[in-house]
Amino acid sequence: MVTDTKTVEAGRWRTAVAAVLGLYAVGLVLAEAVLQAGAILATALALSLAVTKRLRLAKDVRAFVLASVALCVWQLLSPAVALLTGAAAKWPRGARYGQALDTVAGAAVACIGTLGVPWLILGGLIAGGWLAAAALGLFQHRVPWPWEPPKFTKLNLSRLHENFGTEENPRYAAGGFFFHRLRFAHGAIAVLGPALAVIGRSKVTRRRVLAGVMVLGLLLSIYAAFARAALGAALGVCVLALLLLLRGTARKAGLGVAVALVVAVLLTPAWRERFGKAVDNLFGSGERSLAMSVGWRLVREHPLVGVGFGNHKPAALATQAETGITDLLATDSHNIWLTAWAETGLVGLVLLATMHGLLARALVRRHRAGSIPATGALLSFVGFHVLALVHYLPFHPSVHLSFMFVWGLGLNDYGERKNQT
Repeated sequence: MVTDTKTVEAGRWRTAVAAVLGLYAVGLVLAEAVLQAGAILATALALSLAVTKRLRLAKDVRAFVLASVALCVWQLLSPAVALLTGAAAKWPRGARYGQALDTVAGAAVACIGTLGVPWLILGGLIAGGWLAAAALGLFQHRVPWPWEPPKFTKLNLSRLHENFGTEENPRYAAGGFFFHRLRFAHGAIAVLGPALAVIGRSKVTRRRVLAGVMVLGLLLSIYAAFARAALGAALGVCVLALLLLLRGTARKAGLGVAVALVVAVLLTPAWRERFGKAVDNLFGSGERSLAMSVGWRLVREHPLVGVGFGNHKPAALATQAETGITDLLATDSHNIWLTAWAETGLVGLVLLATMHGLLARALVRRHRAGSIPATGALLSFVGFHVLALVHYLPFHPSVHLSFMFVWGLGLNDYGERKNQT
């Protein structure tokens, strides 16, 4: 009887895990609010497992989880420290401060995944959802969006009607179900890694074919979103995957697709114009150059503890008279490391580097052992850090939480041992 009770209870836990991970997977495609709900439930479930002593973690995963929690705690405490030291004048706004909880989402997914991951269900939800989002994105790329976006997207119709093409041949930046083109394109990088890993390592032909179609859809989505950094990161991740996972004809075919995409970009007037502005944007008098210079100023003024997590915008705007920083550019330093240093000081910067270093080490170990989820997460990790050189990705929870989901799953190799992929 005791054994039967334990079996039923274990089944309920696994059902709860499958439901939470399924909700999280739907959020990767559908809406930021769904993603946040999935992350919050995953965190709550992980805490429940820890409290009831059901949590069994490998040593390297435990180290990553502890580093994630330590960084989250420091992010939550840093505004109080900034107020005490005079580095900040007020508490950050609630929505921005709450993003600290996103820091532990990857650790939470890694924890609850120890009870079992429904790989086929998650794969179907993500692949089907992203292919539908890609189709919608291509429609949005060619047609002025005829509907008002939902209020929670905080976008107006004029922003969605911005023409990235020419007057004779207008093109609109696609955003899929998310509407926001950068959330759409950057989120695609998170999913691109796992799709490439399935192509390179799965033994099931139909899954490799589906993954190949998905990769094409993701690349077209990024192309239609006119996201320069995302396109560069996507091409880099694809080339890395081809060199790492494929040989012979398959590698040549993949490189041919990458070259074809580059040619398509070079032949598109709007893309040529955007890339022409990229160098000045980073190294001249462009927006990112200005945002980064203000970030360095904040670092020099408050190097040890920063201005407090979530306080980058008010701190940057305080320099507006001298630097000319705008309200839009003041949100972050357009670089994850610089923004983390400016907001959470050297303490936060070291904790962030530790968390990512431990994650990379754990993923590399599992990749070498032949885990498809780990290989996909590792490719996603590379794409994240390419993007992070010119974007503060945690500012968009839908992007940050997408990567966290993939990384957390990468630390679980249950499906690999059961030959489910």
